[in-house]
Amino acid sequence: MKVLVTGISGLIGSAMARELRVQGHEVIGVSRSPSPKSVGWQQVNPTLMNDVDAVINLAGETVAGRWTDAKKRRLLDSRLETTKLVAAAVWDSDSPPSVLIQASASGYYGQRGDEVLDESSSNGSGFLADLCQQWEAAAAPAETAQTRLVFARFSVVLASEGGALGRLRKVTRLGIGGPLGKGRQWWSWISLQDTVRALCHILEGEISGPVNIACDQPQRQRAFAKTLGSVLRRPSFTPVPAIAIRAVLGQMGESLLLDSTRLRPSALTANGFEFEDGELEGALRRIFNT
Repeated sequence: MKVLVTGISGLIGSAMARELRVQGHEVIGVSRSPSPKSVGWQQVNPTLMNDVDAVINLAGETVAGRWTDAKKRRLLDSRLETTKLVAAAVWDSDSPPSVLIQASASGYYGQRGDEVLDESSSNGSGFLADLCQQWEAAAAPAETAQTRLVFARFSVVLASEGGALGRLRKVTRLGIGGPLGKGRQWWSWISLQDTVRALCHILEGEISGPVNIACDQPQRQRAFAKTLGSVLRRPSFTPVPAIAIRAVLGQMGESLLLDSTRLRPSALTANGFEFEDGELEGALRRIFNT
């Protein structure tokens, strides 16, 4: 299989490319800095799509950092412009890829308290929810009788270096990794290993439409912090008031740290996917090799 991967230098893209190559697939990356194994964005066109079997579109500026007006514009533009380009190239291809896996995020659902959210749940409100809705809509033209379209709604992806866990590890080691606000908000998560396995499962199967990329054991943030502290052998009881998070991190802190999103991965489990890291403590111990 020949697979085109955008966002190949990111946490998920780089791990996915490694696994696909291990399995014997050919991977073509899309990068602003082309190399022997990647092409530039100016080469993403119908001719390129004629020559690939699958596309995984992960491109987009990181959500980390304070969400100023300029940052929010970059978050939107970096996703919508690249996704529209990919979708148009697939649509105009004479021999389009059989599947496009389009990145999205659990932020699609917004702040939902204790509500259990599967792929049939409605969209939420707020900046991140609106961004995800526009992101998915930008990919919609690529879906045809020949091309299966999947919206991969990623939860927090846990890896030893980089991503959210890398930052949480640092603050926990400093002894300030306790409850955020009241700590009752639900955090949905998945290990990087299971993320890659889930994407491979989607590539090889027949799933289409939205897919929650999250394990089936979400945690309240307070419990997540306690487990992480235990694994790292650091205290995790010092709370950080919600007002302080909002003051320092603004809307980003509200959306990513305080909002509650309790995902159920119904599409994956209904299609036979089994998690290897289905329990948080075991996943963290494997990730940190403790």
